[in-house]
Amino acid sequence: MYATPWIDLRICRRPGLERLHPVAAVLELRYDLMVPVALRVERLTKRYRLESGGTLEAVSSISFEVHAGECFGLLGPNGAGKSTTINCVTGFYPASSGSVSVCGLDVYAEPKRARQLLGVCSQEDTLDSDFRVSDQLVRYATYFRIPTEEGKLRARALLERFGLEEKANEQVESLSGGMKRRLQVARALISNPKLLVLDEPTTGLDPGVRRVLWEILMHERSAGTAILLCTHYMEEAERLCDRVGIITGGRILDEDSPRELIRRHMDMDEVQEEVRPGVVWKRPPNLEDVYLKLTGTRLDEDARES
Repeated sequence: MYATPWIDLRICRRPGLERLHPVAAVLELRYDLMVPVALRVERLTKRYRLESGGTLEAVSSISFEVHAGECFGLLGPNGAGKSTTINCVTGFYPASSGSVSVCGLDVYAEPKRARQLLGVCSQEDTLDSDFRVSDQLVRYATYFRIPTEEGKLRARALLERFGLEEKANEQVESLSGGMKRRLQVARALISNPKLLVLDEPTTGLDPGVRRVLWEILMHERSAGTAILLCTHYMEEAERLCDRVGIITGGRILDEDSPRELIRRHMDMDEVQEEVRPGVVWKRPPNLEDVYLKLTGTRLDEDARES
């Protein structure tokens, strides 16, 4: 008989690993440590100068990692610091302190090389309204040195995946809000990025289209793409994210898998809510309950602007 060495499995990112047989756990641990880190954020802080002469600290010394084939979510209300974090990760905003690296490349020291590995869908509409839908994707592909003919093939495939093939020759400005949102996500995928950064990607989408987008994102994750997802939709975070960081006031209050966060912070099997006078609804606890417990506010309540 061989003694199995003691291993602190809490350092592993995969929930439930501590329940494995010791030998299986060791093998899983070795695999986990071999997974490339697509994004590393260390002690990131971002401050803004106010017209009054003071400063606003929108992000306060946050740290997290996103591995290849993993979806990491930042869950919080508007103004929690999610968009500011994304703008720092993509190099659009300089950090006040701390560091950000994408696949080992410092975003601030090597911005061009780092951005070649990124696919970004911002919260705002950044589409060029003067282009046709297909041309929007083909032109964007050239920014990543993708030949025009290859860009056309990728654009055609993406428009089909996102249900926009019939709009290929129409002007971008003629699309509905939901179609524009889908086109922005498709554009983020044109370069086959190592890291996909999404800021509220399903805003304005009806439930059916939102689920189609979820399926696309799960497929990208399974193909090895790392995803940083900022959202205030609890269901979206629970469905897509391997791990979640609950953020408010520019600080990450806790980070783990959705299941583990619920287990750790909710010591009950059922939550009772009075949905209207005299009508009580019983349901399992969810991430929004965890957020409410940690912050004292609900996800749909606006915090300060980031």
